[in-house]
Amino acid sequence: MNAGLSFQYPAWFLIFCVLLGALYALLLYYNDKTFDEKAGGSKIRTAAMASFRFLAVTILAVLLLSPFIRNRSTQKFKPIVAIVIDNSESIKNGLGKDTTEYKKKINALADKLSAKYEVAEFSAGDQLRKGVDFSFKDKSTDLSSAVDEINDLYYNQNLGAVIIASDGIYNRGINPVYSAAKSAYSIYTIALGDTSIQKDQKLSNVYYNNIAYLNDQFGLRVDVEANNYSGKTVKLSIHEIEAGTEPKLMVQRDITYSSDNFFQSVDLTLPANKVGIAHYRISLANLEGEASYKNNVRDIFVEIMDGRQKILLVANSPHPDIFAFRSAIESNKNYQMDVEYAETFSRKLNDYNLVILHQLPSASNKVSNILKEARDLKKPLLFVLGSETSIPDFQQAQNGLIIKGSSDKFNEVTATVAKDFSLFTLSDKTIQTIAKLPPMYCFFGNFTPNPSSKVLLHQKINNVETDFPLWLFNETGDTKFGVICGEGLWRWRFYDNMINKNQDATNELINKTIQYLSVKTDKRPFRVNLQKNIFQDNEAITFDAQLYNANFELVNTPDVDMKIKGEDGKEYTYKFNKSDNAYNLNAGFLPVGSYSYTASVKLGNGEYTASGKFSVSPLQLEEMRTRADHQVLFQLASQHNGQMHHLNDIEKISDEIDSKNQLKPILYDSFITENAINLKWIFFLILALISAEWFMRKYLGGY
Repeated sequence: MNAGLSFQYPAWFLIFCVLLGALYALLLYYNDKTFDEKAGGSKIRTAAMASFRFLAVTILAVLLLSPFIRNRSTQKFKPIVAIVIDNSESIKNGLGKDTTEYKKKINALADKLSAKYEVAEFSAGDQLRKGVDFSFKDKSTDLSSAVDEINDLYYNQNLGAVIIASDGIYNRGINPVYSAAKSAYSIYTIALGDTSIQKDQKLSNVYYNNIAYLNDQFGLRVDVEANNYSGKTVKLSIHEIEAGTEPKLMVQRDITYSSDNFFQSVDLTLPANKVGIAHYRISLANLEGEASYKNNVRDIFVEIMDGRQKILLVANSPHPDIFAFRSAIESNKNYQMDVEYAETFSRKLNDYNLVILHQLPSASNKVSNILKEARDLKKPLLFVLGSETSIPDFQQAQNGLIIKGSSDKFNEVTATVAKDFSLFTLSDKTIQTIAKLPPMYCFFGNFTPNPSSKVLLHQKINNVETDFPLWLFNETGDTKFGVICGEGLWRWRFYDNMINKNQDATNELINKTIQYLSVKTDKRPFRVNLQKNIFQDNEAITFDAQLYNANFELVNTPDVDMKIKGEDGKEYTYKFNKSDNAYNLNAGFLPVGSYSYTASVKLGNGEYTASGKFSVSPLQLEEMRTRADHQVLFQLASQHNGQMHHLNDIEKISDEIDSKNQLKPILYDSFITENAINLKWIFFLILALISAEWFMRKYLGGY
């Protein structure tokens, strides 16, 4: 650390400080003979006292110039080398008996590199995680996201090299070569697994809809692959799996492998004859010498329902938001949507579970007949406001929102999620996305919700959060309705896709709105909801619950207990967490199979329960490919000034990084400025000088 002294005034002012100290000492001691007489004529002690006074006055005068000390410190940061280990299931299958040797070599490489570099270790698979555990339990591999996250994590930092150990198999995301295209650091790869064509057969894909309807026939397509089994015939079977009973054979088909590189798509049909979640197991008979038997079996779950929810959207005129609604709603196979225009409307509302009025009523289309029929049938409505909406007619059509404003002036408003909304919950990812979405266009004016309305989203105008609602719900009697106060939903979906590479956030927002409005009013005091009924085995099982008191007000004072029972009879017990005035539960990850659940709570003298069923489906992506893809790893290394290595020469990577002599430490200088008057040692120095002078004067009899 280096230090320097600076002044706020010209440095030559120090001359006056020295002269002032000297003048003060001379005036005090030059003609004073008192101490000479009492000291036996010694002038040394007088000079010492004069020196103390000179130094003290000079230092005080210097402090009046407001000097400051600037300390400079230099920090040295080593170059960073990131080691990314593929932690997916396919690595374990590919390593086999070499797993222990692989762990030792990776740890030895990290230790050797840490002598010169800062080593950061990560596991890749379903997602990128810090640290390495060599568990090889991830159900999928997304190398492109891992590369993207490394780039984000070490943006503008001294990242010199990335080492990726993988078999090159990726089953989520894009080719990692494209993600790494703009990376400036070197990439070294460690190629694992076997690239030879192995003797194996597998169910490479199964295509099906996870929702079917009672008494229908639903189809599925099974892709069968086989290598090096030419001339063999196997049976393809589908069994229905029910707890407590023997698997029931539904379909069986003989398949003959006509070549050593065989592929065939097989179309099959199954009956939907019972409401609920049906569990089917598709399997190929095992053959001797296969590389893996796990990919011979696929479990699928199909939810069989009584009927599909029908949604009707009636629009004043064409608008891009209409397509946005259709795309979002029809992403849920449980919904079917029809679109009509007000001028040619001729449908019967009784055929629909929910009616969406897009920019209606308007000046040209009052749609009084639709509004009257909806009231008579107690059909839920969703009003979507826009530039063509007639504010006076809208006010007469509902009592959940009052708008006082101009019909020809608009605000650009963004959305903020209301903290006290409890009709349903949105995922954290959706809430984060909503905050980033572009503006909607809303009427300019005051928006006053009815006290009974529940606001989901508020308007944020010019970065100022307001109480004006953007998205709200209300319930009058047994009839529910919602209001979206602006237009521009198509922009939300476009931006959602741009930042998340999907439209899950806007789909969730719209579909939960549709679900809440279209489902008949539930008067049960205790309710438990699942986001869906079929989960994959790498997804956490999450529940929401609401409890109402005698006045039908939400409360969450008592504890809610949950029991989940698997088809094998094993029970899991939980307690719900309390949030605002509702409940939620993350039950974590559960094994593949069918489950039933029962939640219970006591409120006053009453005891309430809610029950249901769900299933966990296996994610078998890692079992579908048994042949390593080293070409991906070779491209990554060759395009980024690195090399691809195999298990037997991992230790060479450290020497190669050193030999290139490209990774240099970075020196950062930091400066700390402090007023000299704040330094305690200066205070004690002045005090010591004055005290020494005072002591000598007293000792020599002065006063």
